[in-house]
Amino acid sequence: MENKIHVKKCLRRLLRMRSGRCWLFVASVCALITAPVAAPQKAERPTQEFTGYPPSVYMRPFLACFSDSPCARTDRFHLDQVPTGCCVLIVTNGDGQGMDEVRSYEVFLNGERVVRTDHSRSVQAAVKLRATNMLKVVLTGAPHSKVFVLFAYDARRSK
Repeated sequence: MENKIHVKKCLRRLLRMRSGRCWLFVASVCALITAPVAAPQKAERPTQEFTGYPPSVYMRPFLACFSDSPCARTDRFHLDQVPTGCCVLIVTNGDGQGMDEVRSYEVFLNGERVVRTDHSRSVQAAVKLRATNMLKVVLTGAPHSKVFVLFAYDARRSK
């Protein structure tokens, strides 16, 4: 209803105007006044689907040293919140499909060995994380070889 009143007033002003510039100016103002204001649309959240992987808390690849002898790689990491019953350590050797694998690896968390010397493609272990953690991975392999370390939250273990 209000828009119709504004349109009528604008048309009356246009009819009284003689100058082309004024006419264009008033037409622009009328268009702005009478244009419906678009309500901001809510951004749609993408639906979270089951991926088969538990939510990750930490993940990082560790590369073997340039020599063929054992070497240690370390990383200190901090978690703002540590979920109750957290976590599962998952170590993947190489790319998980037989490429770029190390000959052996062992994993230490906060000074404790959580994975003994191993060379399999994938290993899992239940671990307890702290707010601040020190991870040490001892690797033996060619310079391009690697292991991928993932700490994941498993809700089944939190019970």
